[in-house]
Amino acid sequence: MSKSNMDLLEKNSYKWLVLALATYSQASATFVTYGVAPLAALWQQDYGLSQFQTGVLVSAVNLGPIFSMLFIGDALDKYGERWLIGVGSALLGLTMLLASFTNNYIALVIILGFVGVWYGTAQPGGSKVIIKWFPKSQRGLAMGIRQTGIPIGGAVAAALLPGIYLRFGSSFAVLTQTVLSVLGGILFSLLYRDQSITKINNGSNRTFKEKLITIFKNKRLHPIFLVGITMISLQMILVAHLMVFLAEKLTISISFSGKILSIVLIAGMIGRVVIAWVSDWLWKGNRTIPLTICVWCAILGLIMLLFLSNDWSIWVTIILCAWLGFFGIGWFSLFIVEVSERASEDSIGLTVSFALTLNQFAIVLAPALFGFLVDWQGSYYTAWICLIILISISGFWLMFHLPSRKKQQIT
Repeated sequence: MSKSNMDLLEKNSYKWLVLALATYSQASATFVTYGVAPLAALWQQDYGLSQFQTGVLVSAVNLGPIFSMLFIGDALDKYGERWLIGVGSALLGLTMLLASFTNNYIALVIILGFVGVWYGTAQPGGSKVIIKWFPKSQRGLAMGIRQTGIPIGGAVAAALLPGIYLRFGSSFAVLTQTVLSVLGGILFSLLYRDQSITKINNGSNRTFKEKLITIFKNKRLHPIFLVGITMISLQMILVAHLMVFLAEKLTISISFSGKILSIVLIAGMIGRVVIAWVSDWLWKGNRTIPLTICVWCAILGLIMLLFLSNDWSIWVTIILCAWLGFFGIGWFSLFIVEVSERASEDSIGLTVSFALTLNQFAIVLAPALFGFLVDWQGSYYTAWICLIILISISGFWLMFHLPSRKKQQIT
């Protein structure tokens, strides 16, 4: 076997190790950040916190990435992924460890804010890893697998941390988060290898400001950004409000509606892999068409949700909710790949970070605004209608304002 063939074989084998590293790094980081929610509920009981104070703890983690992702994305483009992801994951865990040394509420909020700042390395960094190491024909599947790290990390945190907290205490639960996150950082730093600095910078000397201006002026990105904002709003609203909505609408227990929500999340995890893989296989790397289909399938599910009643079979309700999860959560892998592929070669990390920063605002605001509409109107009807309208606008924009993109993909 020639040296070139051996190098190609080695690279093909190594990229799957890269995928495993990126997935574990994402899962361990999410184990920390998503784990704040169950820990906050337990802190509320132990320290007598109000609902508002408990919510602020979770919001602090979600606010952190807003302040860091743009700068981290630019650094990824300049210096590569290895040390930024590795050190970022380690610092994420070590910063979380500080939470075990304080009983002061304000200090805890500040610590969780910095935890969120370091989480800003995980999502754009891991996404750029996939774009760099996988060919276009395999990126959808690879990104889908990597994105399962988020629901897996969240699910494991929800399942393990409360039990660890109640049996061994708060400090041990936080230590568990720290160990897994630091381990992820160490493994990534040791086993991942960057491309050469020349390839990373691609001969570009553009400043941070110049790259941002280019992103703003790239009209092909604008519809994708709006899809991201509206669909991530749907995703967070489902997570935050679907349980209570189902319990009230169907007069079922919160426990049973929680099981339905778990089906939504599982369907979303499957969707993130399947939909992205289908974009590789059926549409030959065209992300626009399946992403548009996801948007309209999610809208269809929301319209059906408006007519939900006790007269429906519970299995029809479960299928409807699984449909919403599959498309309303499963779209995300396509979105990340599409943003990456539309970005300039020297600013992939920054472009992904910009898109995720916009999404992060929606993650923080959407559940609260949806809840405000429900309280104001005394029902969910208006809130669901407003969400349907917003997602429909993004769907129409994606359909009718990107003819050149579709023609390129068809040809």
